[in-house]
Amino acid sequence: MPPKKPIPIRRAETAKRFRSDALRRLKQRFEKEGEEFDPSGEVVVTPMLKAADGGILRVMEAIRAHDNEDARAFIEVYDGLSARDRQYLKLEEIAVAAGITSLRLAEVATSAMILYGQTQAKIFIASSMRNVLKATVKAATDQVPIVADLGEARVVVGHTNGDVRAMELFGKMSGLVPVPKGAQIAIQTNVTTEKGESEENEPTYLDAGQRLRAIHDAVEQRRLPSPPTLPFEIGGRLDHMQAETAEIIGAPDV
Repeated sequence: MPPKKPIPIRRAETAKRFRSDALRRLKQRFEKEGEEFDPSGEVVVTPMLKAADGGILRVMEAIRAHDNEDARAFIEVYDGLSARDRQYLKLEEIAVAAGITSLRLAEVATSAMILYGQTQAKIFIASSMRNVLKATVKAATDQVPIVADLGEARVVVGHTNGDVRAMELFGKMSGLVPVPKGAQIAIQTNVTTEKGESEENEPTYLDAGQRLRAIHDAVEQRRLPSPPTLPFEIGGRLDHMQAETAEIIGAPDV
């Protein structure tokens, strides 16, 4: 007789009990410091984190590699949970237990993913540069023999030149050929420079106040001076009419 299949209701009850126990343990861990654990008002950010390429696992890898106090606090609480508790707890609840909000967790995850992706891209470029350079040099210097039939013999009469485009690319990469002004080409040589020079070449990022001041200074320089105006003299026929009207009203009846 085949075994009976588990009833879905029992599965739901078991999952509910597991979640309740995991939430109780997380609450006890958080309230040891005398603070109240209440994640009910947190913003739901789990769908945003799941939208990342690689899902939650890749986001967690980036957060682990992020040098940030909030990231380390979240990872410390996350690693302290059992595999079953992680399965039934929400990331928003773990963030509250770590002392940060769910929105702060989304900010930390975003910055961690940016730095993580940039570092991976730089490592990939640096590790592939040697092979790319070898292929470029080979294409620029590779010569194919030119064969001609002279009577019954086949004689090599010359060789073709290398790929002209590969030569041009190699020249730009090595700095031997200047890049035309306005050309849409980005060449990363990854050459280590002195400390002072590298700091000068690093881009400077302005905050909102600095950008506003820069815009104000740029507009202020282009503002045209106002033309001189003659001083306005107070008085005129209208004022005399008011004075005459007051005299008429205040005059005694004849």
